[in-house]
Amino acid sequence: MNGSLDSERKIAAATVERLVTHRAWWWERDAPTGVLHSERECIKFAETSDGLILLVAGELSGIVYSEYQAAKRATAERYIFIRETEGKALPADVQKFVEQERDTAVTRNFQNEAELESHLYAALIHTAVRAGRERQIERHRGEVSKGGRPRRWRR
Repeated sequence: MNGSLDSERKIAAATVERLVTHRAWWWERDAPTGVLHSERECIKFAETSDGLILLVAGELSGIVYSEYQAAKRATAERYIFIRETEGKALPADVQKFVEQERDTAVTRNFQNEAELESHLYAALIHTAVRAGRERQIERHRGEVSKGGRPRRWRR
């Protein structure tokens, strides 16, 4: 980390944890003591997460890009929040990446910490409601029993 989004990362983690059903995982707090930051370790956490929040303000490192792709392959929910800075555009490759992800991930721009918190909280609530609705539709179609298990698991 280059420190440019440290405050925003703390806000994102706190926002995730405002939902009682969610727990943020972040390296500074949750990594085992003495474990070195490795791409393999980062990818492992990303590919087993329910969701990944990507905060963007400039270049994306290879590790960050790999984490994102691992979460995408694992069909995790993905949220991309882009910090707008007056007079400073994102690098062309990052702009292209964000544009490519707009159809499959939540993408929002933010100008300050309050906007980030508001956009992220709304996105998390929307995702939770959508998941509940999808489960109701499955139940209505008979794909899920009233106990919540897929019908194929019934004896």
